[in-house]
Amino acid sequence: MDKNYIARNLKLILVIFMLTFSQWAYSQSYLGTHISQYDPLKAVYFNPASLPNSEMRWQVNVLSADLAIGNDFLEVSSLKGIFKEFDPYQFFKVNMNGEDKNLYFNSDIRGPGFMINFGKNSIAVGTRIKEVASVNGISEDLAYSLYHHSNDILNYIPHFNNEKATAAVNGYGEYSIAYARKLIDGKAHELSVGVNIKVLDKIIYSAFDAKNINFDKYSSLLDSSINVHQSEFDIEVSNDLEDKKFKHDWRPDGWAIDAGVEYAFKPTKLSGKYLLKIGVALNDFGQLKQTYGSSSFHFLGNGNDIPAGSLVDSTGSIKSFGEIFDSLGTRTPIVGDKKITLPSVMHIYIDIKALPKLYIYGGIQVNPYDFKKKIGWAHLPTKFNLIPRVEFKSIGIFAPLAWENIDNISSGVGFRIKQFSLGSSNIISSAIKREFNGVNVYLSLSIGGKRRTEKI
Repeated sequence: MDKNYIARNLKLILVIFMLTFSQWAYSQSYLGTHISQYDPLKAVYFNPASLPNSEMRWQVNVLSADLAIGNDFLEVSSLKGIFKEFDPYQFFKVNMNGEDKNLYFNSDIRGPGFMINFGKNSIAVGTRIKEVASVNGISEDLAYSLYHHSNDILNYIPHFNNEKATAAVNGYGEYSIAYARKLIDGKAHELSVGVNIKVLDKIIYSAFDAKNINFDKYSSLLDSSINVHQSEFDIEVSNDLEDKKFKHDWRPDGWAIDAGVEYAFKPTKLSGKYLLKIGVALNDFGQLKQTYGSSSFHFLGNGNDIPAGSLVDSTGSIKSFGEIFDSLGTRTPIVGDKKITLPSVMHIYIDIKALPKLYIYGGIQVNPYDFKKKIGWAHLPTKFNLIPRVEFKSIGIFAPLAWENIDNISSGVGFRIKQFSLGSSNIISSAIKREFNGVNVYLSLSIGGKRRTEKI
C-alpha cells in the first residue's frame, strides 16, 4: 500500500468510511447512569417521572458527553495497529455477507443544568446538543467499490437496478424544563408523573433520499459510456450551510417532550429505599423545522448514454458533483421548509432491588411510529436492555447488556465515583470478539447533595 496515497486521500477515505455506515439512532444514552438514583439529571431525559424517587436533593451538571459510532461493513481487527499506522487494508476486515451496509454516528452532549427536589415535587432545567448521522442501505457492491477503488470509481462502480438508499445528518440544541410530582405518596406505594418540555434550535440538517437508482456502464475498444436511466433522488441541505460556510441564527425551530409515569414499592419511608420500580416513558416526541438551502435539489436522470470521459477534466480528475449531475440529468431546486419528525421511542422497564445495594434493570424500547412509507426519516430500533448495577452513595458499577437488530448482543461496563462517571455500552462484547465495528463511550461530571434521611 502506498502510504503517501493514504495521506493524500485521508479526507476522501474518511468520507467514504462514513458513507459505508447506517443510522442506528438511540435514546438511552449513558446506559447505566441513566437509571441511577444518584444521577437524576441523566434520568430526566429517560423518564422525568423518576426525579422524585432520586436520592439526590439537588444536582448541577457541569458537562456530560455520550458518543457512539458503528457499522456493519468494516471491522477493526487491531486497535493497537490502527493507532500505530493508519493502513485500512491491513487492520480493517470487510464484512461481505450480501447485505446492504449501514452506519450510525450519534452524540449527546449535555451542558449546564440543575435539578432540585422539594417535598413531593421536582424541577430540572437543562441544555443539550444532540446529533444523529446516518447512511442506510448502501449496496454492498457500491460500498466495496468505494472502499477499494475510490481513486478510479468510474471504472469499478457496479451496475445498479432500482436501488434505494438514505442518509441524514441532523443536529440541534435543546433548552428544557422538567417538572415531576408524586401523585401517591403512601407508606409502601408511590406513583410519580413527570414531563420534560424542550425548545429546539436547529443547528444543521442534510439528507440524501434515493428513491430509484439505476446505473449501467458500457465499454468498447474506443470509449466507454454510462447511463443512469431514470434515476431519481433528493439532496437536502439546510440553509445553515451556504457557500461552504456555516451560518446560524439562534432561534426556536421546534419542540419536543419527554413524559412518563413511574410506580415504586417501598417497604419503609427511608428516602429512595425502594424494592421495585416500574415505569413507562415517551422520549423525544416532537418536530423540528428545517429550511432548505440553495444546495438542495431533486435529480431525475435523462436516460442518455454519456461518455465517461466527459465526466473528468483535463487533468483526469472527476468534475464537481454539480457538473456531473447536469450531464446525467436534470436538477430541480428544492425550496421552502420541511418539518422533521424526531426519532422518538417508548420505554417500558422494571428495576428490582435484588440484594442490598444490588439492582437489576430490565427494559425495552419500542419505536412508536410506522416508518414503512417514510423512507428518509430516522427511526429507532426495538431494543432490549438488562443492566445489573451496584449502587452506593459514593460509588456505582454498571454492566449494561443489550440486544438490537444491528449490533445484535452488546455488553459494556461503567462506573460512578461520587458525581463523576465513565463507561461504555459495548466495550466488553467488542473486546471478546476482538473485532470492533463500533464504539460507545460516555463521561460525566456533576456536583450534588444527597437527601436528608428521615428519622423513624
